[in-house]
Amino acid sequence: MFHVIVILVIIVVSSIWKYNHDKEKESEEVIESVPTDSVIKHETRDLVLETLAKMGGNYIEDENQGIIFSYQGHQFKIIAENDCPFIEVYDLWWHHLSTYCEVEEFAYLQKAINKVNQSATCTVLYTINKEAEEIGVHSKVCILFIRQIPNIEGYLIHVLDDFFQVERTVLTEIERVKVAEER
Repeated sequence: MFHVIVILVIIVVSSIWKYNHDKEKESEEVIESVPTDSVIKHETRDLVLETLAKMGGNYIEDENQGIIFSYQGHQFKIIAENDCPFIEVYDLWWHHLSTYCEVEEFAYLQKAINKVNQSATCTVLYTINKEAEEIGVHSKVCILFIRQIPNIEGYLIHVLDDFFQVERTVLTEIERVKVAEER
C-alpha cells in the first residue's frame, strides 16, 4: 500500500512540474513572438501640445512639466510626460474665500466639496495660500490621453467642459447647504 501512495505522489508531482514547465515555456514563446516595433511608444506631452495648438489655444510651459492655458476664461494646467499615457488636468482657482471668512462660510464650502466629490467626474479640492490670505478651490482629473482616441480635440474639450459643470454644482451646493442650515 505504501508503494502505491509513493507512486501516486510521484506521478502527481511530476504532472504538476510538467504543466508548470510547459506554461513557462509557452509564455516565453509568446513574449519572443511579439515584434519589437509593435511596442506602444507614448508621446503624451507632445500630443497634448499638438492638441492645444489645433484647438487654437496659446499655452506656456512651466518648469514642473506643466502646460498652462486658458479655455473659456478659466486657467487650466496639464501635467504630462512623454513616457506616461495619462495626464492630469487642473482647473485652477475658480473660487476663493478669504482666510478671514466666517467659520460657517468655510464649513459650507467643505460640505459642498465633500458632497460633490461623491459623484463628480473630477475631484474638487481646496488649498490655503497663507501669503495671499486666500482659500482657493480647484478641480483635478486624471485621464488617458493617447493618439488612438478618436477626435482627441473633442475628447479634451469634453473633459474641460466637465469642469464647468462641477464648478456650477459646487456653487449650487454651497447655497443649498447655507439654506438648509439657516432653517
